[in-house]
Amino acid sequence: MYIDVGTRGGLREGTRLEVVRGNTVIAELAVAYVSSTRSSCTVVTSTAQVVIGDSARFTPVREVLAEVARSEAAKDTTALRRTTRRPSSPIRGRLGVRYLVMQQGGGDATSTLTQPAFDLRLDGHQINGSPFGLTVDVRAYRQNYARTSGSTLTSSTRAYQTAVQWNPVNSGTRVALGRQFSSALSTIGLFDGIAIDVDRPHWSAGALSGSQPDPRTFGYSGGVREHGAYVQLHNAPNTGASWAMTLGGIGSYAGGKIDREFGYLQGTFNSRHVSVYTAQEIDVNRGWKSGVEGGGATPTSTFAMLRVSPTDALSLSAGYDNRRSVRLYRDFLNPETAFDDSFRQGAWGGASLYALGHLRLNADLRTSRGGAAGEADSYTGSVHVTRLTPLQLGVQVRTTRYTGTLSSGELSAAAIDMQPLGTLRLELNGGRRTDTRASTQISNSSTTWWGADADVGLGRSLYLLASTYRESGEFQRNLQTMLALSWRF
Repeated sequence: MYIDVGTRGGLREGTRLEVVRGNTVIAELAVAYVSSTRSSCTVVTSTAQVVIGDSARFTPVREVLAEVARSEAAKDTTALRRTTRRPSSPIRGRLGVRYLVMQQGGGDATSTLTQPAFDLRLDGHQINGSPFGLTVDVRAYRQNYARTSGSTLTSSTRAYQTAVQWNPVNSGTRVALGRQFSSALSTIGLFDGIAIDVDRPHWSAGALSGSQPDPRTFGYSGGVREHGAYVQLHNAPNTGASWAMTLGGIGSYAGGKIDREFGYLQGTFNSRHVSVYTAQEIDVNRGWKSGVEGGGATPTSTFAMLRVSPTDALSLSAGYDNRRSVRLYRDFLNPETAFDDSFRQGAWGGASLYALGHLRLNADLRTSRGGAAGEADSYTGSVHVTRLTPLQLGVQVRTTRYTGTLSSGELSAAAIDMQPLGTLRLELNGGRRTDTRASTQISNSSTTWWGADADVGLGRSLYLLASTYRESGEFQRNLQTMLALSWRF
């Protein structure tokens, strides 16, 4: 995930950012690689899919800003040319094309998937001074799946967002109609319908009504109707540390009967040294649920995270997550991300130390009590070294050891990247995961993987990515290659 800010804005490797939609924090990012004007981030935690148009906020690192200021002051100002900023377009967006080839094999069976695809993203707010705006996110692909028994050809076009908005200048009122995300009730996800949000300096409120898209085709479906409302108290803009408290209620109904009814509580606080995020869902047990869960109300989903940074160099974190299910949107999945997802439920604590301007050390302990990992404890240590030599060489190494009732094992991963010329970035990565099963009826397993990526920004508008990835295990192997080009306007 890329953002258009880098060291010039006060970012460095390891900096944490909060992704905000409306007045609600929906995700936390960590900067993995950074240049002067651009950063590559990984998603640390999320309660909703991060999309173009969301905002990211962070506290600039003073040492980085000071270093940039000294560098800029040392430049020969007589060589600078006076430039004129192009007038901004009322509608911004991105058009992308991709081509994916994937080969899978196990034993004597092999298969090949080829998939050309494109995506279109449009964002317009108060277009040409009017109160109207729009959001469009459409993705389409044509897939050919060939295997020894034959081949199949399928096509799909999915609309992730298609909404128009009415938002008069300085009114603080927004009405959106169409397929959209809730600005405050991130637990809802996508819905087709109408949403009304009112934002004032110290409070916000809103309501929504609509239906869930078809889970298989992403087409319109009136099978599950849902409604929700919320109120929120928050700090006034530009008044120091940011905080918000949200109280909401959501109900979904299938065929006129209760599917789920629950309350939603969320609290956030973010300052230079302390960040807190908490979310709690409480199900109301009516109808058929009273016979399953019992009467009254049941706390069904808890998420809490605390990060304390006594200095810019040291950060301490802790958290707890017992959410039963989480929608995880992955553009790419390898054994490392699958491993971390399986240990999502539970409690964790860790520390991060940034030293010498180039070195970051991380250590954390996680105790899982649910999910795919069952009951297990894991210990992780990682080292990141960045911006070495004129090639901007970076190296990161991570190792994790876990023990559990179902299995135990290790995961090791490493990556090396460099920026040899302009905006061109190259990366090599790989790793190995081994699992020893507690049950003798299930065999032990070992998986290795490696990948290579190259990406480059061509001017201010074009971005080119080439990637290849290979994974091999005891009974299956996977090779995939992708080429992507996107144009931002």
